[in-house]
Amino acid sequence: MNSIAKFFTIYWMIYFPVCIAYYDLPGFKNVDEFMTAVLIVYTFMNKWHIDTNTEPWKEYFSFLWVLGCYTLYSLVRQVNVSGAVWIEFVQQIRPYSVIYCTWVLNPRFTEKQKKWMLTAMILTLASWVYYHPETTQNGAQVEFPVLGQLAICTGMAYYLFTEETKRNKYIALAIVMVGLLAPKFKFTGEVVCFIALFFFIKKQLDFKSPKTIAIVSILMTIVIVVVWQKFDVYYVSGWSNGALARPMTYKTSLQILWDYFPFGPGMGTFASWGAAEYYSPLLYKYHLNTIWGMSPNFNVFIADAFYPTLSQYGIVGIILFSIYWKRRLKAFNEIEDMKYYRVALMAFFCLAIEQTADTSWLSGKGMGYCMLIGLCLNANRNLNDNENENDDEDEELVRRIN
Repeated sequence: MNSIAKFFTIYWMIYFPVCIAYYDLPGFKNVDEFMTAVLIVYTFMNKWHIDTNTEPWKEYFSFLWVLGCYTLYSLVRQVNVSGAVWIEFVQQIRPYSVIYCTWVLNPRFTEKQKKWMLTAMILTLASWVYYHPETTQNGAQVEFPVLGQLAICTGMAYYLFTEETKRNKYIALAIVMVGLLAPKFKFTGEVVCFIALFFFIKKQLDFKSPKTIAIVSILMTIVIVVVWQKFDVYYVSGWSNGALARPMTYKTSLQILWDYFPFGPGMGTFASWGAAEYYSPLLYKYHLNTIWGMSPNFNVFIADAFYPTLSQYGIVGIILFSIYWKRRLKAFNEIEDMKYYRVALMAFFCLAIEQTADTSWLSGKGMGYCMLIGLCLNANRNLNDNENENDDEDEELVRRIN
């Protein structure tokens, strides 16, 4: 177990600066793909390790089989070129594999290792603010999504890796609030969720309960009110604006679900990096090529939100995606330790909110949330192991006394 924890400590300390903070620096362009491959290979190398968690393997192989089927379907259907399909394959395998691999490896860190990881995260966050003085000079006039992702991940990790006290809760919140120096509207909503979940929710949420539904509805209303200006631009008044890229990708994705029922047009065909890199024929078909940011020569807004990318997989893909997260939410609600429960649910909320106007779930920037989710899914297993170890120690002590 020490070797796995050591590997993951080093992995975490490398990942945080190079895949979130400074991912856009020269030489770091494909580091996230490399690190994903390293994690997958290391996990398979330790498949039979005595201390790993074998429970996720069956589901992980099922995911790989489904992804393989969709890849084959996309290559055969040929709505876009094979290069676009393989780009989408690399992006899709990343987040699920990071969750499953972290869940399988089940690293159990020492206090020293936790301090090393937290130190790396806090220094990375501080260095990013230092090298971007415009965040403090112009405040909210400047928006940096990276800052919010750094801050929220560091705050969640601090809360998870330290003793649960009121003082540490407020320190975690203070770390998260650093992201408000230059907030994206999504991050403001995440801060609302963080405060509600970490300071007001005292037990697991029962999503079948009317009370829970009411609480979540109120929370969603508060989030929308806080971010209303941008929400209105993109999803209310902007919905009828045919010149805005993001609303048009959402609207067109609904049409694609109907036109390519039930499996979709295939990977790398719409609202994804593959569709931008190898300009998808669907952008011409649905007359999106004339929209600013979605033309062949300027395509920066083609992959601007995650949810429209689901249309590539059709109704069947959306059902499978929903089943996946339903299973995760059910597993979260079985976590006995509220500390791990809060972090797992917060990571889910971050991904759910950010992907309305971002695709970090499919990029290296989303791997931090995925690793936190994987760690939390092992909470009950580790709690039971610790209890068994304590029982064994007590029995050994009784034997010695007798």
